[in-house]
Amino acid sequence: MPPLSKAKILAANDVTTETIDVPEWGGEVVIKTLSGVERDQFEDSYRAEETKSFRQRFLVLCLCDAKGVRLFSDKEIDALGEKNANVINRLFEKAWAFNAFRTEDVDSLGEGLPSDQKDSSTSD
Repeated sequence: MPPLSKAKILAANDVTTETIDVPEWGGEVVIKTLSGVERDQFEDSYRAEETKSFRQRFLVLCLCDAKGVRLFSDKEIDALGEKNANVINRLFEKAWAFNAFRTEDVDSLGEGLPSDQKDSSTSD
């Protein structure tokens, strides 16, 4: 098989999605894999000590419609945070694993943060 061209790589629709049942909300939601740019922006925001609303900030990047288009804007992070914490956590954990993040990823992002913020990390 010949190597892929730049045009084929850039034209490939490689975003994958997964549908998750959320009975508390009366239906299903779709999560997507992040693009490289989205993942870098999320990691950069964490490095910039923006650790507030960690789960919700991640979920607004992942929750999408059936076509992979985000449901929430960055301005709606707090609104999403008003929903049931158990649901938010369950969806976060699914989206985190679906995007192949690991505990070590968060720990490495926290390097260089003041110790009181590092201690409040969401990682195990």
